[in-house]
Amino acid sequence: MKKFTYFFLFILLAGTSASQSTHDFSKYFDEYNVKGSFLLYDQNKDEYIYYDSARCNTQFIPASTFKIFNSLVSLETGVIADENEIIKWDSIESNKEWNRDHNMRSAIKYSVVWFYQELARRVGEERMQYYIDTVGYGNRDISGGIDRFWLVGGVENLAVRADRVFKKTL
Repeated sequence: MKKFTYFFLFILLAGTSASQSTHDFSKYFDEYNVKGSFLLYDQNKDEYIYYDSARCNTQFIPASTFKIFNSLVSLETGVIADENEIIKWDSIESNKEWNRDHNMRSAIKYSVVWFYQELARRVGEERMQYYIDTVGYGNRDISGGIDRFWLVGGVENLAVRADRVFKKTL
C-alpha cells in the first residue's frame, strides 16, 4: 500500500483544525449554467477554501472524481503496470476522444469511462471493496456493478470527507 499512501499524502495532508474560508466562485458555475461546489485545502495556510458549503456537505455519486481513486488502486494492485501502459479500445463507439487505445495519462485527460471501467473489472469487487473500506471512501457501497458503482449509484461521497479519507492512508 506504499504507492497508494504516498500519492494520498502528496494530494492532501489535512488537519481537522484547519480554518475555513468561503469564496464566491458562482460566476464559473453560472457561465455554464451548472450547479456545483468547490473545495480546496491550502496546506500552507492550513485552510479550506470552498464555494457552496452546503453542497460540499451533501453526498453525491463521485462520477469522474473516482478516477483518481480507481487509478491509485489499479496501480497499487498491479492490474496496470504504470501510467504509460496502453489498454486496447473496447471498440464501442462513444465520442471522438474515447474511440481509441489509451494509457492512464490520456484516459484521465479525456475522462475515458471505458478505460476506468476496465481497470475496475481488473481490480475486481473483492479488492476494490478492500481499498474502499480501508480508506473509508464515502458510504463504502460498491453495489451496482464493479464497473458502474461510481457512475450510477452505490457509492456516494462528501467533498468535505476527502481529508479524512486521505489521513486514513497514513
